[in-house]
Amino acid sequence: MKKVLISIFWILIIAGLIIRLLSLSYNGIFDIDAYYEWGYNSLKSGLNEGYQGIYFPFQYQLFEAGAWIADTFNIGHHAGFKILNLIFDIANLVILFLLFRKLKISKYYLLLYWIHPWFLIMFSQGYCDFQFTFFILCAFYLALNGSARSYLLSGLFLGLAMHMKPQVQIIVLSIFIYSMYLLYKNRDTRLLHMFVFPVIIFANYSLYFLIQSGNPFTLLRDFVDLDEAMPLTANFLNGWFPIAYNLIKPGDPIYSVCDNITIAHISLRTFALVILLMLIFLFIRRLVSRTIGTKNNYSILLLGSFSTFIFPFIMTAAHENHLFLATVLLVLISGKINNVLAKICIHIILLLQCINLYGFYGFGESKTLKFISISYSYEIAVVLSLIAFIAFLFLTVYFLNRKSDILISFDQN
Repeated sequence: MKKVLISIFWILIIAGLIIRLLSLSYNGIFDIDAYYEWGYNSLKSGLNEGYQGIYFPFQYQLFEAGAWIADTFNIGHHAGFKILNLIFDIANLVILFLLFRKLKISKYYLLLYWIHPWFLIMFSQGYCDFQFTFFILCAFYLALNGSARSYLLSGLFLGLAMHMKPQVQIIVLSIFIYSMYLLYKNRDTRLLHMFVFPVIIFANYSLYFLIQSGNPFTLLRDFVDLDEAMPLTANFLNGWFPIAYNLIKPGDPIYSVCDNITIAHISLRTFALVILLMLIFLFIRRLVSRTIGTKNNYSILLLGSFSTFIFPFIMTAAHENHLFLATVLLVLISGKINNVLAKICIHIILLLQCINLYGFYGFGESKTLKFISISYSYEIAVVLSLIAFIAFLFLTVYFLNRKSDILISFDQN
């Protein structure tokens, strides 16, 4: 029986790879056009000329790699960028395997990442989230040791991810708050080593822009620039979706509703940020109040999982792909915990995000593989958003509840 299961496991791994290879030629999201333009301009004229903000410099250098692949092999920029994603996708599978082995999670949970339709559609559409996810997973893996040296090495990968996409900021912020709390409560400075490389990398990019353009604040401005109004939600199933739906004008897209709404002179974005920070602080207190009884320290992994999970559900301007890293980490958590309802909620979220992504974008243009044709609408998305939000609330309480088994499950290793 064991040999049969192992054979099935490898058949599904190969099947997942074949599906990805077949979808390389599919036209994905229109963002890839911008990726190629930024990467091509950076490749030909230098990072200073190609850099436009939105994403951060190291991500632009990876865009250069995608543009180089597309132009060198003359395969079109959609395929070029998906090949780059495929490299990172396979690397994610490998680092997840190492994490699962360290956490004593069955390797069969890897199949949730590799062949679940949510992850396959994300790949087919060409989102670059696979790339920064790899660096975050490496950072979490190295941080398991809990020593100053392991935190220092972990910080190298965290620093690179920090200079890729804005979603990483919440991880950096939550780890910084945690390190300050440990410093204040236990005089523990080990975790501060995790910020050495992020500071060095930030300083290097800032120095580069100073030399090239005379402006030392180019990168700092992009990190802190939050003045512009953003969508209340952008096709993501959270609690803001029903509100945005009721505010849109007939025929307008959901992302046309801005988050510059105020309640008692307080913007929704500020209101959401306060709630986000409060929840992160409550989870940090729970981590500190319990001493992990094993040789590995899972605090950073759990904190990163919690913060990346709650971020798109609470903050405004969440896009349909912003939960990607959290879903990868939720797969890991589902393999470790014993709470059946929590596992069900994780699968509900994966399923609903899959339906939502496929409903809006399909599997890709020029299809070779035929999938179910569904008639998707904002009305359906509103219902799904309410279900997803309920699952989110349950999992949030599960993370924070001192009686839940999540820390106990990670202790038992």
